[in-house]
Amino acid sequence: MPPNPERRTVILDTAIDIVVDVGIGGLTHRQVDDRANLPAGTTSNYFRTRLALLEAVAAHVVDLHWRHVETLQAALPSPMNRAGVAALMTRMVADPDDASRRRTLARFELFIEAIRRPELQPFIYELQRAAMKTAGLLLASAGIDASPEQIDHMTRLLNGLAFSNLTIDQPDGYDPAGLIDRLLDAVFAT
Repeated sequence: MPPNPERRTVILDTAIDIVVDVGIGGLTHRQVDDRANLPAGTTSNYFRTRLALLEAVAAHVVDLHWRHVETLQAALPSPMNRAGVAALMTRMVADPDDASRRRTLARFELFIEAIRRPELQPFIYELQRAAMKTAGLLLASAGIDASPEQIDHMTRLLNGLAFSNLTIDQPDGYDPAGLIDRLLDAVFAT
């Protein structure tokens, strides 16, 4: 009997919630079953090993990120000026909505876990590719002709800024918009 795709999605969404709430170390088949109110053993019927569950979670986070890219692409005004791009980038890294915040936290948990589990590396590269696509779309919408190297640099800097904003308190006078503007100046200085 083929697996139920809706139940599979519930399992993976629940697993992401666990990863975000307690970290990768807290992700177990039993925890997913309990939190999703599924019969014991359901998650292990879909994903026999913990590694299989982790890989499926990583693939699901990748899929969610690419869906976000598609939504962003459809919603971006074009043309947009540089100030509009800076404002959107600032909102994305400094004031994300709850779904974006949770997806980003799961992504960072997976980045860290991939250091210990090389099997997750392909998913990490795909997440980075999706993040680069996002940055490229934003820059292109403002008519900024960015090289792949510039897009990569911007993506890495934005990842670091998003990580910092999600994990530590910001100092008094912290100005994420000014920081984004300076990052754009630095990456696109001629």
